Amino acid sequence: MKILTYILRKKGGVGRVISSLEPELKKLGHTLEVVSREDDLKCFSLLDSIKKMNKDIKQRSYDVILTNDWSIALPFLFKENHFSLFHGMEDRKLSKTLQKLVGSIMGENLMVVSFNMKRKFRKANLTQNGVDPKKFFDMKKTRRCFGWVKRDYDLINESEVRFLAKQRRLKVSIAENIHPDKMNEWYNSLEVFISMPPEKAGFNLCWLEAFRAGVPVILGNDNGVGIDNIRDEDFTIENQARKINEIITT
Repeated sequence: MKILTYILRKKGGVGRVISSLEPELKKLGHTLEVVSREDDLKCFSLLDSIKKMNKDIKQRSYDVILTNDWSIALPFLFKENHFSLFHGMEDRKLSKTLQKLVGSIMGENLMVVSFNMKRKFRKANLTQNGVDPKKFFDMKKTRRCFGWVKRDYDLINESEVRFLAKQRRLKVSIAENIHPDKMNEWYNSLEVFISMPPEKAGFNLCWLEAFRAGVPVILGNDNGVGIDNIRDEDFTIENQARKINEIITT
């Protein structure tokens, strides 16, 4: 089955999830063609994308459309064999309303990545994110750092991270512009990892990456999937691909 996948941009968390899913879906007999609204189609507004994305899809062959997030789903809302995967919650009034509308129309063709999102979209299918255990694992190295992934929307700032690290007598290590292939090595330098996503967070993949890499202490909150739930051993990219396969082939 050929899956035509539309995403906002290739760089970032959603792009990483899709690139990780591609080989797993291939094992299940699918091919993935990934189109970025911004990188490939040069669309940077919702209104502009409706026309350009509908023009683009006419030039492509596919069995299934898989869009990522509501603004990407909107142009194809009533097309057959269209499924959408929501990766996070909106918090601005208009975006929140539109996301709710799109999710409601998608119904059982909607997939969400966290328990909190499933509570918002009751008809949606839960397809929790996962990581490849071969890419994130404990390298049995000496750990001397207090780690934080620098993101503007985090509920904790750099000064607070440095204060907490000082209390534990650990060196601060901030992940910024690290190549994805180097992230496991970075996690393996950490004694403590902290991430405090906002309420709108979808999954917060870095908790799971840190957990798989064997970081002894992971600090977080209940937003997104929630730090307590991240201890589940079933959070693998293979399981997510299997669940998506089940939904799109039923």
